[in-house]
Formats: sequence, C-alpha cells, structure tokens
Amino acid sequence: MSRRALVTGLGAILVATLSVAMLPMSGRALAQDHAIVTPDQLTWKPLIPGVEVAVVSGDPDKKGGLYVIRIRTKDEVRVPPHWHPTDEHITVLAGSFWVAHGEKYDASKLTELKPGGHSMVPARLSHFGMHSVGNVVEVYGEAPFVYTFVNPEDDPNKAKKQ
Repeated sequence: MSRRALVTGLGAILVATLSVAMLPMSGRALAQDHAIVTPDQLTWKPLIPGVEVAVVSGDPDKKGGLYVIRIRTKDEVRVPPHWHPTDEHITVLAGSFWVAHGEKYDASKLTELKPGGHSMVPARLSHFGMHSVGNVVEVYGEAPFVYTFVNPEDDPNKAKKQ
C-alpha cells in the first residue's frame, strides 16, 4: 500500500469515527456554549466617574479567561494615562473614541476611532484616551481586566476610596 493511500485511508477512518461518536449528541447539546446577548440584557455598572461597563461574555475578573465588555459614556470623558497587564482590544460601536500612548496626557497625540475602528493596545503599554458624548466601545482580551494609572493621583476613583 502506498503512503498516500495509507494517509487517505486513516483520514477517512478518523472522519467516520468522529461522525459516529457525535451522533448521540443532540443539537441542543452541541449549542450549549453558544450565547446570544442582546443590548437590553446588559447590566451597566460604574467603572470610573462618567463611564459605565457591562459584561457581554466571560469573566473579566477571572485570571486567564477571555472576556468581552462594553464601555459607554453619557458625557465627554477624559481617561488618564494607564496600563493593563494583558493586551486590550478596543472596537468602537457608536460615537467616537480617541486614543494615544504615552505616560502623560497629550490631546495633540490622540487618534480618533469612529464606529468600526479598532485599536490593540499591548500589555503594559501606557495609553490614554477620550470618550465622546454617548459613545460605546467593546473591549475584549484575556482576564483580568484591571487598570493601573501611571500617576496614582489621576485615578478618578481615588476620592471614593478615601
């Protein structure tokens, strides 16, 4: 038997075995991991003053898992320089979000992202931004979703902690 015939035969056996093994599974069992989330199902909570966050999927607090969150604002909100321990993927869904990297806030460096715009911020890269009035961004990455402000005095939640 040729090598090609042997590989083809083994491939066919593997496909047949997997097909038979999956026959007892109902369509419902196969779909258990499929999740659909509509905007009205989101629970919004304060993140920093003027900014709310909602979990779309995953657990942003559970280390090593994947998460998807949405962040929205009602007013224009400036986000001071900060960094995250994991890569941050940001996609604008509505409005505009301006982003730049650096350890000091410098509005002249900001790049506007409009709906459909995306930014990937590498882990530990200091960056800052500005949310437009009524914007919504979707952020995904590997948990935990935590942020450390470059200058602790810039932490907008600091007043709450004291």
